[in-house]
Amino acid sequence: MGLTTRELQSQLTQGWTPRYFEVLDIEGNKYCQCGSEDDAQMLCELNPGFTFSVHFLPPTPKTVNVPHVRLDDDLQLPAQQILPQSDLQPLNL
Repeated sequence: MGLTTRELQSQLTQGWTPRYFEVLDIEGNKYCQCGSEDDAQMLCELNPGFTFSVHFLPPTPKTVNVPHVRLDDDLQLPAQQILPQSDLQPLNL
């Protein structure tokens, strides 16, 4: 059974910040990026000399403002008809 309210769902994510883990090879070049620390640690164990670092993502904005610009009618794209009219006749069996 899943969580059904936003309040309960937000309680699970309060202490968690979005992040990813970057694995670096011996020379310090980026080898790969992982979504979990366990995967990054496993790669470092399999490849001696590899290291990993954690990168935190900025918080997702709650709202995004998108400006609206009204164009003149001659600059607007014409309306598109998604499905063309069919010339098919019904099949009566």
